[in-house]
Amino acid sequence: MWSSTLLCFSCFGILFSLATAVSVDSECQKKLSNTQISHLASPKIYTFTDSKKEYQYQLGVCANVVPDTNQAVTQVELTNKLQRVQAVGRLNGTYVISRRDYVELTYSYGDRYHSHCGNTHRTARIMFVCDPCGGRGSPQVIEEFATDSSSSTNSHCFYLFEWATQDVCSKTDGAKFVICKPTGLGLGSIFLIVLLSCGAAYIILGVLFNRCIRGAKGNEQFPHYSFWSTCGDRIADGCDVLCRSKTPSIQMKPIVPSVGRGDHQLDLSGDELE
Repeated sequence: MWSSTLLCFSCFGILFSLATAVSVDSECQKKLSNTQISHLASPKIYTFTDSKKEYQYQLGVCANVVPDTNQAVTQVELTNKLQRVQAVGRLNGTYVISRRDYVELTYSYGDRYHSHCGNTHRTARIMFVCDPCGGRGSPQVIEEFATDSSSSTNSHCFYLFEWATQDVCSKTDGAKFVICKPTGLGLGSIFLIVLLSCGAAYIILGVLFNRCIRGAKGNEQFPHYSFWSTCGDRIADGCDVLCRSKTPSIQMKPIVPSVGRGDHQLDLSGDELE
């Protein structure tokens, strides 16, 4: 009986947690529904670090970074052995500002500061800016703005993130006419890689076949050696046929110098020499 009661309470707790998480996510999605980045709302979590590799961040667009916590942005200090996770912003503090060429997504109600910013809650601001060649893009941290004042307001204390994406680019700005450089390998590079790979495989497999199967030695190990050894002559003959317009009209005969007969070639008797 007790086991059945505990099982019912466990199931009720799980369903309540899932319902709470879904309701928070749906509220966030509603706020993004009329913006250019509405399709970015998904369970995907983005992980990245700052430029100094001191902090690691995890960010979700209307998604829980840590299940059942409403944490939309978290921070981990990599230089600290404890690596305690701090919530920078939560889903229940979502605020959206949408303009023609940018969208600002704010997550409030993060963990409180300890010694600055008046012990107020941390806040994350994600600026979605136009990048015609950025595709969907990904977030990166710009800076943490924090003051040492004991003021009770945190209007100047927040984490600023930038997300460059083509989704917020206005068509009236001429963004659709921008020529983007390819980020991957071009067709020429791919063709060259395939050609070199096929050439290397042809030589290696051909040498192994001729040596191990046919028992060839020396130059005969090279695949189709007889063909490649005369390839240069064939190319030269082809160039001669294609490039030579006609045979020369005047045949130049080589000039052979006349050679006289020397005294040593004469058959002279002793009387004639006298």
